[in-house]
Amino acid sequence: MNPGTYELTPFEPLAQAILDQAPDVELFNLAAESMYRRVGVSYNGTTQTMADLKESMCHELSGSVFLGVKGFWKKYLVDPEWSTLCAEIADSYVKRSGEEKLKFPTELEEASVWKWMKAVEKEIFKSSSNSNDSELTGGQSSRSSKFTHVFHGSQYHTLAAGNIIGGQTDNQVDYFIERRDTSAEDKHHWRNIVVVGELTKSSPSRFLGKFLQLSVYMSEVFSAQPLRRFVHGFILFGTQLQLWVYDRPGPYSCSLIDISKSQRGLVHALAAYMLMSDEEHGIDPSIQHHDDKIVIKLQVPGTNHKQEFALETEPFEWQKAPVSCGTCCYCNIDKKFVVKFSWRMTGRNSEAELLKLTTNVVGMAKLLGWRHLETIGNLQKGLEFTRQMVKDCRPKEKSFATPTVFVEKQVSVPKKSTSKTVVQKRKSESNYCGGINGSASKRARSSKNG
Repeated sequence: MNPGTYELTPFEPLAQAILDQAPDVELFNLAAESMYRRVGVSYNGTTQTMADLKESMCHELSGSVFLGVKGFWKKYLVDPEWSTLCAEIADSYVKRSGEEKLKFPTELEEASVWKWMKAVEKEIFKSSSNSNDSELTGGQSSRSSKFTHVFHGSQYHTLAAGNIIGGQTDNQVDYFIERRDTSAEDKHHWRNIVVVGELTKSSPSRFLGKFLQLSVYMSEVFSAQPLRRFVHGFILFGTQLQLWVYDRPGPYSCSLIDISKSQRGLVHALAAYMLMSDEEHGIDPSIQHHDDKIVIKLQVPGTNHKQEFALETEPFEWQKAPVSCGTCCYCNIDKKFVVKFSWRMTGRNSEAELLKLTTNVVGMAKLLGWRHLETIGNLQKGLEFTRQMVKDCRPKEKSFATPTVFVEKQVSVPKKSTSKTVVQKRKSESNYCGGINGSASKRARSSKNG
């Protein structure tokens, strides 16, 4: 454990039972039924309601949610080379925002906002010209200067549950962007979705419900794309925009952006989402996805040689919880070996390093190849997380409302809590040394064969 003060409230019932010398069965039941336990989200098929999924997600994301992360807008929407083009597109919209079909709706119903978004895509993203002679035609941008970026995605929404296949549940999705290089299908598929959004006329004071709904959809993306590094998303609360990124340590957002007077920020963000490359959408560039296989090159132990491995397109085992190590296992095409992908805490030995120490041990897997792919510290470079940014998503429960301390064989309640639990997740992890290139990062990703 890391040094510091911890919230002891969750341990009160269990500690009291231990002090009362309760039977083992009672102790196990208390631990298993605690609302504070950290569990992966478990789906029981498409019969689960959104309320059930939200409740599960509420526990899963406890202590993992950060609001108003510093550096968010700059990292994802200013620093990329296409950001100037996004600014020009936003300028073009502002100049034409008085046109009837491009006016932002005064009635902020989902259907009205969606109609406006499609009009912006058609009239501004694809076919408008700005003062710098930047022309957007046929879904791509072309100009005589350095901007030769292609719009990689298109906006969609669903009108009924079940219009997106490949998921664990059937739900209606307000907004999503799907890659254009996917084969034509009658229905959309979660494996092709790169951005998810929520549209609501509710104010940010109704944050939790919409956030948990977005989180359920993000879980579907990670389940359908288990090798995904992170996913972009947003919630539009009427005229208040909140941009999100979900990665394996948990979701984090920018500060609220007011678009009531000008929709420049929203247009900039939507253009950015459609201009982003696969890598900027969190899709691992070192893994090649084909229709009939996945291909990756791994380092052969004891050599400087990298060998190419062809894997089946679907994992036979994977973690479905979005906040997890994201462990997933694939068979090779011939089903002779397994490739395992997983995020690990920096400062700990990788599974490959441990397997190297167990040569000629009966019953142990043989290491055929390995590779460090990425670290969370590198992916989150330029962002700043603080204690004040943590959003508590846990459900309220009176019996756990007051922190406790333990003195001898009694449980006492202090007058004032000094808990610092909220900083442990990202702050302590970011203090671990190591990671790729010696950077101080939270988790490192490695692929291994066994």
